[in-house]
Amino acid sequence: MILRDRVKTFLLLLCGLLLTASLTSLSQAEEAVKKNTAIESVPRCGEKDQWWIDRQDRFNQRIKQGDADLLMIGDSITHGWEGAGKAVWQKYYAKRSAVNLGIGGDRTQHVLWRLDNGNLEGISPKLAVVMIGTNNARDNQPEETAEGIKQIVEKLRKKLPKTKVLLLGIFPRGETNEDVLRKKNIAVNQIIQKLDDGKNVFYFDFGDQFLTEDGTLSKEVMPDLLHLNSDSYVIWAEAIEPYVAKYVGGEPDSEEGFAPLFDGKTLDGWHQEGGSATYEVKEDMIVGTVNPKAQKNTFLCTDKTYANFVLKLEVKMGQPTCNSGIQIRSHLRPNGTVFGYQCELDPSERSWSGGIYDESRRGWLSPLKGDECRRARATFNRNDWNTVEIRADGTSIQTWINGVQCSNLKDDKDAEGFIGLQVHTGKEGQVFWRKIRIKELPKSE
Repeated sequence: MILRDRVKTFLLLLCGLLLTASLTSLSQAEEAVKKNTAIESVPRCGEKDQWWIDRQDRFNQRIKQGDADLLMIGDSITHGWEGAGKAVWQKYYAKRSAVNLGIGGDRTQHVLWRLDNGNLEGISPKLAVVMIGTNNARDNQPEETAEGIKQIVEKLRKKLPKTKVLLLGIFPRGETNEDVLRKKNIAVNQIIQKLDDGKNVFYFDFGDQFLTEDGTLSKEVMPDLLHLNSDSYVIWAEAIEPYVAKYVGGEPDSEEGFAPLFDGKTLDGWHQEGGSATYEVKEDMIVGTVNPKAQKNTFLCTDKTYANFVLKLEVKMGQPTCNSGIQIRSHLRPNGTVFGYQCELDPSERSWSGGIYDESRRGWLSPLKGDECRRARATFNRNDWNTVEIRADGTSIQTWINGVQCSNLKDDKDAEGFIGLQVHTGKEGQVFWRKIRIKELPKSE
């Protein structure tokens, strides 16, 4: 009897332990179910995510250059400033030291990881614009997504205490107000609007500007009912402009007062000087082709001379790439060679693009300094179109390549001369120019 009682007691204790273990396992399982993935700081590192890793690395390289007054943080909709929104970005943000930190497909958890892994290192922006969360809608409840956004805002405030945060409401998606994912985004917005403290964090929801009066989202506004087209990026830029103007400064670039120097069809108003490269019009471009046997560089020069002006154009190097340049305030020597100022266009590792070389004195003029100068000039793209802007006003000469300032100098000259598109001697290659326009400025007193 005693043995039986002991066995019974043992079994009861064992059952108790098993029940406790079972309840513990159940509690852990329930906790796992409740786990909020929107606040897990994680990278994307699957087999198909190498492009994401590469883009993240490019972000960090850009951030190391400094000069980041405005950050755009988000997913594919922010990423799209480099696609459908490219022209709008160029107008509104290229000269405002803006950096696009958007990656297609990102969720709050990925942004959290990026902010801890280089995207904010060593900078102190004036304004960070955040729009994230629509990719969380399928897997997370609104409260979970909102918590992820809250942690992003808190991380920005902690790491960048001097930076104002403009938190945008998640844009509408789906055709109608009955769309399930749109409803989730609306619920998230109702929560995150409370993060606005009126001092350092500002919540702004202008999603209704994309919709008709009855809440319909048209494919003419968002072609796939999620991503923006070029006109919609204009809506975005114009909506947040008061915040950008107040906290970043500057103003959108304007084409007012510019006149075309190239009509897109002929070389009227231009003539060739120097060597034996060829210039011809193809589609809407001027194409300069190198003559490898030429002894002198060749220039396509404006018939008219200019003193003070802002010159804008786009340029691309063909394959194989070659050296080129844009002459300003230039003249001809008796032997037919060109002298004057030249804005370098060089896709090589020398990173000379945007630097000013004075052909008449045979020397470089001092633009930005040291590493700052090399970083700025390195913004020239080897295999794509580059925007170039040159401002010559009195003794001041400034250049920008793809919106990044590469020269800012004062000289003792206040000259006038022609503008020339150079084709450099050397190996075979081509240079392409398009969208050439100029705005003349008043002459110095």
